[in-house]
Amino acid sequence: MRMQFTEKNHNSLVLQALNKQRKNREFCDVVLSVDQQVFSAHLNVLAAVSTHVKNLISSNDMKLGDELFIIIDANFLNPTLVEQLLDYFYTGKVLVSEKNVEELLKGANYFNSESLRAHCSDFLLRSLKKNNCLCYLFLANTYELKEVANSAYAGIRDNFYYWSGPEGISDLLRCPHQIFGKLLRDENLHVQNEDQAFLALLQWVKHKRGERDKYFKKFFPYIHLTGVSTKMLLAASHEVLLFESHSGPLAQMETILSDRKQESPQSLLLFQRKGALMDSVVILGGQKEHGRFNDGVFAYIIEENMWLKLTEMPYKAAALSATSVGRYIYVSGGTTEQISGLKTAWRYDIDNNSWTKLPDLPIGLVFHTMVTCGGVVYSVGGSTAPRKYVSHIYKYDERKEKWMLAGKMSIPMDATALITKEDKSIYIVTGRCLVNGRFSRVGMVDCFDTQTGEVVQYLTFPIEFNHKPLLSFQQDNILSIQSHKQSLNINLQKIKANKSMNTVPLLPNNYTLDLSHAVCSIGDNKVFVCGGIICAGDKRPEDYSVNPNAYLLDQKTGEWKVLSDPPEALDCPACCTVKLPCKILRKIVIR
Repeated sequence: MRMQFTEKNHNSLVLQALNKQRKNREFCDVVLSVDQQVFSAHLNVLAAVSTHVKNLISSNDMKLGDELFIIIDANFLNPTLVEQLLDYFYTGKVLVSEKNVEELLKGANYFNSESLRAHCSDFLLRSLKKNNCLCYLFLANTYELKEVANSAYAGIRDNFYYWSGPEGISDLLRCPHQIFGKLLRDENLHVQNEDQAFLALLQWVKHKRGERDKYFKKFFPYIHLTGVSTKMLLAASHEVLLFESHSGPLAQMETILSDRKQESPQSLLLFQRKGALMDSVVILGGQKEHGRFNDGVFAYIIEENMWLKLTEMPYKAAALSATSVGRYIYVSGGTTEQISGLKTAWRYDIDNNSWTKLPDLPIGLVFHTMVTCGGVVYSVGGSTAPRKYVSHIYKYDERKEKWMLAGKMSIPMDATALITKEDKSIYIVTGRCLVNGRFSRVGMVDCFDTQTGEVVQYLTFPIEFNHKPLLSFQQDNILSIQSHKQSLNINLQKIKANKSMNTVPLLPNNYTLDLSHAVCSIGDNKVFVCGGIICAGDKRPEDYSVNPNAYLLDQKTGEWKVLSDPPEALDCPACCTVKLPCKILRKIVIR
């Protein structure tokens, strides 16, 4: 009789025993010396995980019983890192963070450990963000991480308006000429306009003019000069004169300025590169006047006061919600003829004009409010059925690809008004709820801390309106809450509310704002409104019409401006602000 037995976790137990021997310096035959600190290990273990050590054994023609002595330059690998690497080689466990990933890549490069390189590469890909992609690109190029390099470059290209702005320009100026030239040459570079690309070139050259002067003439043709504003061309003329190779570029600039004097002024939008960004408001879904649900997605181009059809949603719904993150638009929930409170969630890629199905929301929601804070998508409150409100705050975890409960509001509400602050806090201001069994819109301010997942209720206050208020930060710690009948300024430090005289005027059709309207804050003290129903009072009558117009409120002057009419009159659509690339203009424009 024969019987075979397999020891569970045998490999792990052997490595644990070997690691214990290493720490006790038992049966070790390799020594690593770093900055006068000595580490012992086993040749067989290091040779199994490091081709560098394996090659050292072969090149030194080592025999049984010989000991290998390796001296490591402390300027390259420090003792703490060597200890961490040995722990990884013996246990297979390593903790990677933004603080140590570069050091670990040095170690992986020294020992030629492909597995450690793969772990570092995976970490960089998963933790890539708008504000670290330039640093990650430098790392990826240094350690030949091709996938990371491609993703990081795309991150810089898609957020070039950030890198050339006040927050990112100091890092962008350190960019080597190979990367900077590639960015300027990229037709899909996401800039606010060609002025921004031209200014970035001037700043980059001036930063190290002695060594970069020669690149000005090389990179100048990458600028779409006909898309640069007259003001920018005039201001840049003085800067260009300082460069050695200025004659050709200056002549081209003067020719454009001369031609513009002889021609009538025209929009520069059509002369921008494909990736130049247009500030826009996107309207999604909604219900048409005869009750039919809509799947259309329309974009209002703010600067041009015109509409275009962007795409169609994968489903038809009203009372849904949407928000944007960079090149993506997230949309979820809503109601249809069959279901009141959908779980469905989708993401639209603006650059590729494609939809991706996301995991469903944990519960079906209608009149919930989506918002982006710190690059993360949140869904706040909502209702699962008429008068069945929820207090849940969900966030979408990109890494785990699932919706997770992030916290809860003080009370269950839907149709909340939200505003974010410093990419850390979401202020939740009023919402519809049940008070003593009766429908009401409660006056309250909750502050949701996205880092701790906790909600702090600052205060409650009496209100006299039945719609979402308009929110803004007039000063750093003064939250302005404006409505038709009364307005408040809330001091967030003193937790005190004071009445304000700056009320919201009635819409141009003399009706009040309603939760059925699409409402978006755009820029400083501007509010976009379109769609919604036209009816008097707070209750929807059986016979009603849908507002066919779009308006813009200037909160400073208190005046409404009538905008170009939307392509369709829609009730309860979702809306959000986005930055659309100019290549979208190649679609059919609907005026």
